[in-house]
Amino acid sequence: MDTQVGERQIVRGRRERPGERLPVNETGLDAQPARFASGMWAVILFISSETMFFGALFTAYFYLRGRLPEWEPVFQRCVAAHCEKPAWNATTDILGLAVPLVAINTIALISSSVTMQIAVNGIKRGDRTALRNWLIPTIVLGAMFLAGQGYEYTRLGFLPDNGVFAGVFFTLTGFHGAHVTGGVLMNTYVFLRTARGQFTKNRHLAVEAASIYWHFVDVVWIGLFTTIYIIG
Repeated sequence: MDTQVGERQIVRGRRERPGERLPVNETGLDAQPARFASGMWAVILFISSETMFFGALFTAYFYLRGRLPEWEPVFQRCVAAHCEKPAWNATTDILGLAVPLVAINTIALISSSVTMQIAVNGIKRGDRTALRNWLIPTIVLGAMFLAGQGYEYTRLGFLPDNGVFAGVFFTLTGFHGAHVTGGVLMNTYVFLRTARGQFTKNRHLAVEAASIYWHFVDVVWIGLFTTIYIIG
């Protein structure tokens, strides 16, 4: 039971020493703030759910691959005269040039993760200009990846219903492409808010949320690239 003795408070049978008193909190914030803000916890839970979603897709891929070791028939039919499983070093004909499109897409997406982190580091220093300038290449590289993937679809020679591998391939890459699209839109939204001067050194939760999501889709692509284009 708490009682008052003069200016000192007795708590559980002892007097509180002046040095033990908490300073007056006039900031409007919690006296003992949590490790993460509620908004960041929401981001963490969302990324966790997305991790389980892609984990289920990868599990389905390896289950089917294990049940059908030869993936035979890989393609029950082709929409082109000839079609084959895509590989990491495969080239795509663009304006008469043999372009390693898959490798270029991978480099573009990984590079965008680097530029995104530089942008986040900039706003953490209070440098809104750096945030704005580094968001631009992040958005451009993400759009390049989507354009490259879309063009690759038109040159594969098979459709989702042309076999087991075709169905799994389009499911994995299609869902990942949808998430990259969401990431590009999110980064564009952050860029527009940055241009309006809405982020500071101490208030940039949306920037960090977009960054975490963007790094997530990059990590998923590395796993997808290894699984489909290298392991096959």
